[in-house]
Amino acid sequence: MMLILGGTSDSIQLAEELYGLEQTVIYSAATDFGDITASKRFKGKRIYGRKSLDELEKTIIENNIKIIVDATHPFAVNISHNAISVCASLGLEYIRYERPTKQLSDDRIIYFDNYDATGEYADNLKDGKIFITTGTNDIEKLIDRITDKNRIIARVLPISESIITLEGLGLNAENIIAMKGPFSEEMNYTMFKETGSEILISKDSGDQGGYQEKVRAAKRLNMKILVIRRPNIIYPNKFDSIEDVHKYVINIMKA
Repeated sequence: MMLILGGTSDSIQLAEELYGLEQTVIYSAATDFGDITASKRFKGKRIYGRKSLDELEKTIIENNIKIIVDATHPFAVNISHNAISVCASLGLEYIRYERPTKQLSDDRIIYFDNYDATGEYADNLKDGKIFITTGTNDIEKLIDRITDKNRIIARVLPISESIITLEGLGLNAENIIAMKGPFSEEMNYTMFKETGSEILISKDSGDQGGYQEKVRAAKRLNMKILVIRRPNIIYPNKFDSIEDVHKYVINIMKA
């Protein structure tokens, strides 16, 4: 039995392909929203819910999991750490799929290693609306560093959990755009322009995460672009293409 830890569009594609190869596949999403999204494409067994180390181990044992494919978001560090740890302790096969990325070279792009430094830099710029596209995980580390909350425009998923989180951080309807992507370059351009935004804050989420479309739109408006680098995790067995994961799994099954 194989467990795929997902939550991204490419993780669902990966699950579909591996399900066609070996139908004993379980797809796990962190939220019910992720599960609903996966249900439209993946026909195998699905589970959802954020899992602690102990909860993940229980799920693995109950479902007789032998292989874990970690295809979670590049910034979902907790579940990746837990998966690596559980696989090591139980002697299971761990495979990491991470969507590819490349650091863009441009004077308008400034890279940061964490949310706190990014928020402080944006606050020190003083003027201009700040368009945040990082999602709500750890967003308080950004918002807490920005003195004038009226400068903030946060684009998040249109789910109650996201709205409640932002309201709890001092934002109101004027500061929130609740929409589901993907967003084209033109859609980003329109949003940035209509909100009068001069600063973009984004995570390095890769091409599948709409990163390039945001950056290109921001460049057209001569915005400052603040990018949070991916966490530095040493993944065992890491691949950056679905095809390579597919081939690796086939070889495991043949062994």
